Amino acid sequence: MRKLFYALCFLLWIENLGWAQMQRLPSAIARGLMKSSAVSAVENGGKSLGAAAALSAPKSYLKTLERNNFYDLDLMLRDYFALNPQSASPQLIKENEQLQELLVKKWLERDFYAFSHQKQLLENVLVEVIQGKIDYLNYIPHDARLIMLGEIHEQDWMAGSAENAVLQFKQAYPDKNIYYVSEFIDAVPEQGIYLLSKEKEVEALVNKRPYYRPMTKRMIAAGVRVVGLENPEISTELARIGYTQNFPNTQLAWKTISPSGMRERNMYWEKIIRRIYAQDPDAVVFVHAGFGHTNYNQPKALSILLKDLQPFVVEYAAPGVGDFNTLLERNIPLPPETLAKGKQLQQCNVHRPVFFIRYMKNKRGALVAGCDLHIKKALPR
Repeated sequence: MRKLFYALCFLLWIENLGWAQMQRLPSAIARGLMKSSAVSAVENGGKSLGAAAALSAPKSYLKTLERNNFYDLDLMLRDYFALNPQSASPQLIKENEQLQELLVKKWLERDFYAFSHQKQLLENVLVEVIQGKIDYLNYIPHDARLIMLGEIHEQDWMAGSAENAVLQFKQAYPDKNIYYVSEFIDAVPEQGIYLLSKEKEVEALVNKRPYYRPMTKRMIAAGVRVVGLENPEISTELARIGYTQNFPNTQLAWKTISPSGMRERNMYWEKIIRRIYAQDPDAVVFVHAGFGHTNYNQPKALSILLKDLQPFVVEYAAPGVGDFNTLLERNIPLPPETLAKGKQLQQCNVHRPVFFIRYMKNKRGALVAGCDLHIKKALPR
């Protein structure tokens, strides 16, 4: 039975690889961009124009990318390129190709910035090791109005950490109007803002991922104002189809996890969040969502759509569990002495979790990292 399972996984991987190649891998797009950028620079007297600067970078940088065959770029973005093109219209595929190109451009531009400003970048990053509970008040500005908590779904420590962040703020600032808005809760289509207040509402509206029902109930009990973000039509379809191995082969995948699907959902959520501020100008809003939505390195990310509100983005990650941001690991790696200290703390008390913290002190570093605060849990020994 196990051999059959692995055989099916292998076939699915081969099929996904074929789809990705049909749509071009990120590395292939990068090479095409660089070639066209070089031609553009020649046509303009050897000068790069605007966003093309990173794409006509010094040979030392280009050689660095070529040396590892653009592995980090493919690792970070492959999932956004590996959907079945037979499940989408030609117009949708073309639209996604344009967004995929933007993804690659953004990656290259920010990676090149980090390459050429390495010293300044690292000087403005605080790296720490923490054992036990994280005190978010040490990092999130007291006057922040919009805090985004980007996670990998249904990871206990990530969901628990996101909950702690909201409740710490609620306890520290009892006079502030604290909102918890979540992609795991269905929106109620109406002009106003629908606040969940009853247990039966949680049962009905935490639909696509029931895992988050207990957490949502605790938020309500703590006096936090709870609002749903997800389009109920999408949520209902997701709950019906489920996240199976065949999910990348469905039309729903194009609606949800493709670059265009992520953009449409982010724009839907943006309207709800802006409606909260229109109704309550003093609102402090915590957004709980997958970090593919909140990360600064996505085109049309929720954090970019709402940049006028100066969002503070927290991102949770774990080794081997879909590290999305290779830009962070390439350019702001954890120092060996920090990793050694983490191991030492684990040896002292194996029952308390150890977290590696990277806090970006300025927005330029945050744009490279994809977030303002990055939290990675050390693997248990």
